[in-house]
Amino acid sequence: MASTGFATALENLTQYKEQWIEKGVNLLPNLVIGIVILGIGWLFIKLIDKGVRKVFDRTPFDETVERFLHKVIMVLLWAILIIVVLSNFGVNVSALVAGLGIAGFIVGFALQNTLGNLASGLFLLINKPFREGDSVKIGDIVGDVKEMGIAACIIHTPDNTKVTIPNSKIWGDAIYNYTGNPTRKLFNLKVGISYSDDIGKAINIISDILKKDGRALKDPEPQIVVLELADSSVNISVRPTVKKEDYWDVYFDTVRKIKEEFDRKGITIPFPQRDVHMKK
Repeated sequence: MASTGFATALENLTQYKEQWIEKGVNLLPNLVIGIVILGIGWLFIKLIDKGVRKVFDRTPFDETVERFLHKVIMVLLWAILIIVVLSNFGVNVSALVAGLGIAGFIVGFALQNTLGNLASGLFLLINKPFREGDSVKIGDIVGDVKEMGIAACIIHTPDNTKVTIPNSKIWGDAIYNYTGNPTRKLFNLKVGISYSDDIGKAINIISDILKKDGRALKDPEPQIVVLELADSSVNISVRPTVKKEDYWDVYFDTVRKIKEEFDRKGITIPFPQRDVHMKK
């Protein structure tokens, strides 16, 4: 009985061996073709890789965008190549693609916020409403852009607080780029003088200060106008145009020089006050 069982097992093993050999022989042509396809595909992807890099070198795309698009293109090419090789071995590629599509939908739904940030990051990097180093206002955040990423941007506020803002919030909000143009106009510089002072004299003093400061551009000509008649003062708006890198230096220096010249030439800078009349 034992010898009969051993003989049967040996016979089954021989049959399995012959079947595997037959399958291997039948699979050999597909294996060779698969290796050839893989080799040709690899060479093709290398050529596409070089072509994409040359195109990016000739375009003004941001480096972060280029890296992201390059990775996406390479992943897609390799995915197509793998699908072609698997189809050569008789794998049901349509079912595989359908499965990948369903999986991609599930992953996309789960990561919709992250994908939204990525999409917004691409829009920001392509449209470039601001660059690293620009002074911006986004929502309630004001500061300098230190880093532009594909998912978020980092801004340092004037008190040196590091703020990370998701790109979807940036792209969905108004973006104020204070240094987006080569020049800026001092818009918030306001000087008050007493109602008893000569307005023309005060304007001439401010004009002389700006003329002596070479950083205040002559074209366009600085605006020095009466802004309003306030409760305690006549307010004069001072609006010279300067290079964006000189903005704050000119602002602070002009405020100081106006105060010094007004004191020297007898122009009063009033402060809010109230007269109280007492009746018995």
